[in-house]
Amino acid sequence: MHDLVVDLMAVAVCGALGGFVNVFIGDSGLHLPVIEQGVFRPGYIGVVIVGIVASVGAWLATQTSVLMGNFAASPPVTLRLSELSTAILVGFGGARWFKSEVETTIFRKTATVAASKSADSEAAATIAAGTPIQALTAANKMR
Repeated sequence: MHDLVVDLMAVAVCGALGGFVNVFIGDSGLHLPVIEQGVFRPGYIGVVIVGIVASVGAWLATQTSVLMGNFAASPPVTLRLSELSTAILVGFGGARWFKSEVETTIFRKTATVAASKSADSEAAATIAAGTPIQALTAANKMR
């Protein structure tokens, strides 16, 4: 059981690493969780937690027959280097998916706000070229 806990911790750390690397892609940056302009932005803590959950879940899914016994003699749980590298990739991918969902929410709110206001070419340029939160700020400033 001790080896399983150590293996889970190693996979979780690799997933956290993958999630943390993802923090620096896009406009998120290194910030704490915050509700900004009515939208929850999870910050680096949320993204890292999703990376951990994704990597641990994926690793456990591959170990089910070993952990459950499956009515046959099973080899002991062993953690391979390939599984650790996969945990980094899964943590990165899970965090990227989560950030994409947050950005989609921001863009939907931006579209709703902008559609209810008069046309503004300066705001349209900012919305088209800016980050999701910059686009929402521009839409909120429209008249």
